[in-house]
Formats: sequence, structure tokens, C-alpha cells
Amino acid sequence: MIKQAHQVEHRPLDVSLFHLAVAITSGYEAITLALPAEHIPCASHLSPRQLAQRLLELAARLKPKPLASSKRAPKPKVPQGYVDGSTARAHVSTARVLKARKGTP
Repeated sequence: MIKQAHQVEHRPLDVSLFHLAVAITSGYEAITLALPAEHIPCASHLSPRQLAQRLLELAARLKPKPLASSKRAPKPKVPQGYVDGSTARAHVSTARVLKARKGTP
């Protein structure tokens, strides 16, 4: 819906369904807190065509930038360096490290 409402004025946009759901639920939650139950808008009396038209009107008011999905790429594979096995398995005593540190200025 949002893509269709903004396609005339913006380039194609990949909308994040997560961000869209957060925007809708936060707005609806605020309405339910602020208004009495008899004043909360209900779409059950609308036909599917009227509901789609109403959603397009509402989507045209949304700013598409905050709803855009962020592209993530897989992490690049970094080759692991070589360490000698005896060095990797060597035990380091904290007491010895601190003692050696005190001895050097």
C-alpha cells in the first residue's frame, strides 16, 4: 500500500514490514489510550475496496524513509591467522603477568 501511494513521487522503495507494523501498532495504541471506545475508528463496516482506498489514503501520509528496510549483507569471511599449537595452549598465570609488569618500569 505504501509503495503504491508513494510510487508517483518517490523512486521504488523496499518497505520493512517490521517498521510498518511498529508504526501502525504504536499509532493505534495511542488512539485507544486517548479516545473513548465509541470514538475509535472501525473498518468493519467498509467494503474491501473502500478499505483498500482508505489504507492508500493513510499510506500517502506516511514518510517512506523511516519505513525503508535496511539491507544487510553476510559478514565477509576473514581468513584466520596461524598460531602455533603450543602457543595457543600455553597457560598464562595472572600472578606472573602482574609480577613481570611490576618489575619493568
